[in-house]
Amino acid sequence: MYKNPANTLFMGKKLVYMPECHSTNTLALELSQKQDWSEGAVLITNHQTKGRGQQGNVWISEIGKNLTFSVVLKPTFLPIKDQFLLNMIASLAVKDVVQSKVAEKVSVKWPNDILIKDLKVCGILIENQIQGTTFTKSIIGIGMNINQKGFHQNRATSLTLQSGIEYCLQDLLEEVLSSLEKWYILLRQNGTHRVKNSYHASMYGINEIRNFRSDDGDFEGSIQGVDDYGRLVIKKGKEVLHFNTKEVQFDFEPFK
Repeated sequence: MYKNPANTLFMGKKLVYMPECHSTNTLALELSQKQDWSEGAVLITNHQTKGRGQQGNVWISEIGKNLTFSVVLKPTFLPIKDQFLLNMIASLAVKDVVQSKVAEKVSVKWPNDILIKDLKVCGILIENQIQGTTFTKSIIGIGMNINQKGFHQNRATSLTLQSGIEYCLQDLLEEVLSSLEKWYILLRQNGTHRVKNSYHASMYGINEIRNFRSDDGDFEGSIQGVDDYGRLVIKKGKEVLHFNTKEVQFDFEPFK
């Protein structure tokens, strides 16, 4: 159903299509270990039966309506301490493509959900394989809501719902892979500063006073960005707090 993109240097030049699989991330890792896949290899499916999101969340997608795929990268150039940069480039790659299709503002909800206004259109799951002090592999899993019109999840949307247009999945796959390749090459060529600045500028709720919830209770604060370890930085009064994933929840309504 899918074919190799013509507009990339290496992303998607090896492309494996599975009509159905449990998880593209899991299967991509298994197959790439057995067959030593080249960097940029893609595994894509029309039906993911056990899709996973951040921290074990379930990703549900209507069969044949959306993009569900994983990309194999080999970022051996990247220090392990900088692994959140992979989240940044994946988020920026998808965000750029989505923004080119809709008029509403598109942003990145930390750590790597893509929102159109307040509605989730894409989730990204990154799983890294490390040997000693070096990355051996990174699996970038992307689930994009494209032509689906009905959702069980709250605050979910699709490109079709936002634009009124039905999209060719092959064309959008090529656009995302091309965008990811652009950001990955920039990172590989020491473009860390630009990547960080672009991610911070794209963050949902950046510098806005909002309501949050943590284990210590509800509080008001403003997102300042992320630190070098990928933790969310929130200013609460004169205090600056750092949160790992799942340690803080967003209130989608701005503070009034």
